Amino acid sequence: MSRPIGKSPYVATGRIIKPYSVLGWVKIQSLSTNPLRFDAGNSFILEGNERGDRLLLEETKGHGGGLIGKFRGIDDRDSAAKLSGKLLLVRPEELGESPEDAFWEHQLLGLTVETTEGRRLGEVTEVIETGANDVLLVSGEAEYLIPMIEDAIQRVDLEAEVLVIRPLPGLLEE
Repeated sequence: MSRPIGKSPYVATGRIIKPYSVLGWVKIQSLSTNPLRFDAGNSFILEGNERGDRLLLEETKGHGGGLIGKFRGIDDRDSAAKLSGKLLLVRPEELGESPEDAFWEHQLLGLTVETTEGRRLGEVTEVIETGANDVLLVSGEAEYLIPMIEDAIQRVDLEAEVLVIRPLPGLLEE
């Protein structure tokens, strides 16, 4: 799942881990569920260089369960090392439409969370990936962990910026 950057207009889709070779290749950690995100020809905004040129991905390869990539103009280990730890950003509209009955993380952050009875719980402040299903961290007068499952999530209205939940037994106990 791509990660939003606070109130930034960008979404992180990957992170450059470290240089991989003397020819400018880098190890990349994908933060995206889109299998095509790191195809050759895609471009990214480098964290800290939001107003500058985009990085163009020239080539990628799977490597040890991860990914290595070569960006245009990054031709030696020193240049690659300067990218270490930086996020690879895109604009939200570049993510495309979310899959049916699914949402991008940046769409959920900041939504007001209410119960089916109209009780306001707070706002979604984090989406936690657990493996089985995502869990929303809702912060208000208290903090709640809301599983992103059909039994709990009743309605997501992105236009109204509201997410309505049905409290399952024990879910809202403090």
